[in-house]
This record gives sequence, structure tokens and C-alpha cells, in this order.
Amino acid sequence: MVDWPLTFRCNNDCISCIYDTRQTPMMGDPFLWQIKQVIDNIPSNDSLCLTGGEPTLRKEMFSILEYARKKHPDLYIFLVTNGRLFAQETFTRRLAELNLGNFMVGIAIYGHKPEIHERITRRTGSFDDVVKGIKNLLKYNINVELRIIVNKINYRSMARMAEFICKEFSGVKRVVFINMKYTGNAFIYRKQLFVKITQSNPHVERAVDILLKNGFEVRLFHFPLCTIKKRYWELAKGVTKQVNELMFVKACERCEKKEECPMIWKTYYVLAGDDEFKPIVTRD
Repeated sequence: MVDWPLTFRCNNDCISCIYDTRQTPMMGDPFLWQIKQVIDNIPSNDSLCLTGGEPTLRKEMFSILEYARKKHPDLYIFLVTNGRLFAQETFTRRLAELNLGNFMVGIAIYGHKPEIHERITRRTGSFDDVVKGIKNLLKYNINVELRIIVNKINYRSMARMAEFICKEFSGVKRVVFINMKYTGNAFIYRKQLFVKITQSNPHVERAVDILLKNGFEVRLFHFPLCTIKKRYWELAKGVTKQVNELMFVKACERCEKKEECPMIWKTYYVLAGDDEFKPIVTRD
């Protein structure tokens, strides 16, 4: 998947952001010609992920999406957003009217109540906005992926998060749990955010069970297979990011599932070391 930011501006200021948001106001927006050049050169077997910052703040977002669809009629297009502007029904309707086809919106939601979500976004009202935005997208039959970034602030409430999703967002295409990449704000605020994978995983697994029982498609991103129960391996297989950001530790050399494992964030290893990771060996 080709990832490309539409802007580095944002209407949240998440402590979990992979960018240092003290610096992003000085970064400016990518030129429109650059974005079109990226779209023009996407290989036919690839896909496009438009990110930010917050891509909905880019005034040309709709025309960029329209350009990408005209250039590549069958291309899978994924828009990563905090979802806040979709609380405006007119904004959501404008997206729906593009009839983008093979298209999905990925929205991060950090908790089942404002106190958790807004402790991370640092913006009052962002929880109500994202809830309304998700519901508006579903109302207009736009595919939605919910992205739950697991961290120290929210991991104990994963099951309640799953119950909230089942109650409020039936119809979402997929729910993805994501272990954090500790760069930018996420590294700066690591004391507030960092939790060991083996500490948070039992809570994530309970949430996964709730969602699966209620018919949701679930994926686990950046969950090394040795840290989760075997029955969840199929949900976690495969690398989702550039391998230069990921690594195996020495213990992985003997692992029989190495080729299927999503690997370990290098930034996680810096903070946690390698004690949690044990090779999966069924024969000696």
C-alpha cells in the first residue's frame, strides 16, 4: 500500500501521534502536483492510503479522491482520519456522492467514553464528533474500519470498548486493534502511553471475543504471534508496515512461525527489550 499525507495539520493533538505535533505546523502541506504524481505512478497491483495529519482538513481532499478514482477505476483507496468532520452530515454526503466504490474510511477511536478518548486527543468534543461521524458514514453506506490504538490509558477498558462498538456501530466493515509505534508524540508521552504487550493482550483478547461473537470482522496489527493465544494467530498474520521499521529479536531465529509473524516495532523494543518474545517451536 502506498501511504501519502494530504496535510500535516490536525484538529486533534493526540499524545499517541507518530509525529511530533510541536513541529507539524511548520511542515506545510504537500503540493497538489506531488499528490497527483504519486497517484499517477501507483502500480496496478497496489493500493492507496491517504493520511495526515488530518486529511479531511485539506480543501482539495474531495477532488484528490475523485482524481484517484478516475485515474485508477479499480484501485483500493483507504482514507485514515480522526472522523470529526464527518459529524457534519453535508460533509459526509459530499463524500458519498463521489461513489468511490472500492473505498474505506479508517477511523481511530480511543475509548468508549469522552474521558478516555479526549485524554488522548486533547480536544474537548472530539469524542462526540467521532461517534456522530462514524454513524453518518454508516448511514451513507460508506465502508468504515475502526482502529483501536492500544495503550496504557485505554487497555483495561478494551472489553467495554468492544461492547460499545457492538451497541453503537453495527455495520462497520472491520475493527482493528493496533499496538503502538513509539515515535513523535507517542515517544514524547511514552510514560503516559507505554504498556507491555503481554500486559495489555489479555484485555484485547477479551474484546476480540466479544466482537467475533457479534459478527464483526477483526484484525490485530503488530501483535507478535508468540504474545497471543494460538486461536488469534490468523487475525494477526502478516506485515502491515515497511520492514525497516520492524525487527525480530534473537529468540525469533528458532521460531517456526517467523515467516507469518507481523514482527516487532523497533521503537517498542527500545522501550521494552525482548523478554516477552519466545520462539514458537513444536518440534526440537
